[in-house]
Amino acid sequence: MAYSAETLVFIFLGTGLFAFNHPYGQMGPWMIFLTILNLNVARVLNIYIISWFLNLTRTNNKITAKFKFVQVVSGLRGAMAYALALKSSIDFSIGPVMLIDTLLYSLFSVLGIGSILSPLLNKLDVKRK
Repeated sequence: MAYSAETLVFIFLGTGLFAFNHPYGQMGPWMIFLTILNLNVARVLNIYIISWFLNLTRTNNKITAKFKFVQVVSGLRGAMAYALALKSSIDFSIGPVMLIDTLLYSLFSVLGIGSILSPLLNKLDVKRK
């Protein structure tokens, strides 16, 4: 059931990017670059700051640097952001631009970061229990 739901999300993301007329002309040339930069910096800061606070309260099972890095690289991407951007495309005048920016970031993160995830986890020797 989870596999089917995940497949549907990727189908919606793919068709949402290529099947509709998006306002590419309203996006500045640096918008997708700044989106990628800002969202990834925010992800790193959130994970490292929250992990630091959590490790202050723990005596055993502290979150290791390797695990923090894995969280940064393998975080969830796309589904909830797409749903919010889809809703904002209806509610706000700048919504269609937010939608295409979200779709392009999802495409980058799923194809770019997702494609290096398995070899990276193997190199870091991260395995399921």
